[in-house]
Amino acid sequence: MNPPAPIRVMMHLNHLELGGTQRNAVDFAHELRDRGIESVLVGDASTAGDGPSLLDYARSRDVDVRAYDPETGIIAHGRQLRRMANELGIDLIHAYGMWGAARPVYWGPARFGRMPWVETVYEMSVTSVVHRHMPLIVGTGYLIDELADRPGPTVLVSPPVDLVADDPAIIDGDAFREQHALGDEVLLVMISRLDSNMKAFAIETTIRAMRELHDTGATLVVVGAGDAEPHLRAIADEVNTDVGRAAVRLVGAMADPRPAYAAADIMLGMGGSAARSLAFGKPLIVTGEEGWSQLFEESTAASLARSSYWSPDRPADPVADLVDIARPLIADPARRAALGALGRPFAVERFGLEAMSDRMATVYTDALTSYGRREWLRDLPREARRLADKVARRIRPSGAGA
Repeated sequence: MNPPAPIRVMMHLNHLELGGTQRNAVDFAHELRDRGIESVLVGDASTAGDGPSLLDYARSRDVDVRAYDPETGIIAHGRQLRRMANELGIDLIHAYGMWGAARPVYWGPARFGRMPWVETVYEMSVTSVVHRHMPLIVGTGYLIDELADRPGPTVLVSPPVDLVADDPAIIDGDAFREQHALGDEVLLVMISRLDSNMKAFAIETTIRAMRELHDTGATLVVVGAGDAEPHLRAIADEVNTDVGRAAVRLVGAMADPRPAYAAADIMLGMGGSAARSLAFGKPLIVTGEEGWSQLFEESTAASLARSSYWSPDRPADPVADLVDIARPLIADPARRAALGALGRPFAVERFGLEAMSDRMATVYTDALTSYGRREWLRDLPREARRLADKVARRIRPSGAGA
C-alpha cells in the first residue's frame, strides 16, 4: 500500500524581514515535514529589506521561501495567489498574519470554497476585519475566551520554540562576547525588530534605564534592525555620553541570534523572544509595548504565559519600574541561576516546537474537510459590506459630509 500523498501548504507571510513571528513560520515548515506536510512560504519581495532577512534563516533550515511582487488590488492579488497555488500543487492556504494576504486569499485561491484556508493571528487582539468562519490560529491564551462565540474553529497554537536548536548546552555565547568586546560584565540582552509599532517604546525604556543602571557595570546589547533604529541609536548615544561609557550597544540584526541569547545573563523582551529566552534557561524580564515590565518568576509564570509575555499597560514611570526589577537581579547571580533553572522546564511544557507542530498539523488536516463553499459564503455578507463601503468612499464627491 502506497503511503498517503503529502499535504502541500502555501504559507503567506506578511513580511520577509527577520522577526519572531516569521521565524516561527520557518520552524513550523521545517518540523511539519516529518508529519507529511510540505510547506512553501511566500511573501512580498519588498519586505525583505537590506541585510540579513528571513531568506537567510530559511536557507539555514532548508525551507523553501519564494519572494514575489504582489499585484495591486485585492482581486488582482487574489488571482495571482490562485495561480501560484495552482502552479505549486497546493492543497491548503495559510495566511500567516492578520494584515496582508487574508482578503486576497478569500477572493483568490479560496473563492467559493474551492481551496480551504486558515489564518494565524499572533497579535494580542483580533479585530473585526478577521473572517469568522475559517479556522483561526491564535497564540495568546486569553483570546480563546474572547473568541468563544466565533462560528469557525479557534485554536491555540503558541509561538513555538525549537528546544533542540535553542539549547544552551550546544550554543557558545563566549564568541559573541569576544566579538563585541563585552568582557565578563553582567550582560542584558534584547533581541527584537526595531519597529516603531509595538517594539520601539519598550526598547527605548530599556535603553533609558541604563542611565540609572550603569553604576552596576552591566551592559545592554540590543540585537535587531528596523525603522526605529535611527531614533533608538540617538537615545543610546545620549545615554552613553551621559554615563561616560558604552553601556548600551546596538549591534544590528543577526540571521542566527542564538549566540546572543546564550551570552546573556539577563534577557528582556516580549512575545516569541521572551519564550525563546526561557528555552535558553535565562532569567527574563518581560516588557510590554507601552513600557510595562515584570519579572518571570514562580508567582508570575502562568499569567505571563497566558498573555504571551506582553502587556498593553503604560505605567506612570516605566523606567523606574524597570530599574527596580533589574537592579537586584544584576546584583544577585544566585537568583539569576534559580530563575534560569525555572524557565527551561517551563518552556518544554508550554510551547515546545514538537508539541505545537502536532497542533498545527491537526488544524491543517481538519481544515481540509471542514472548510468549503458554505463557510466561504457565510463570510460573504461582511466582505460585500466592506467592498460597498470602499466603492462609496471612492465615488463620494470631494468635500461631501464636511
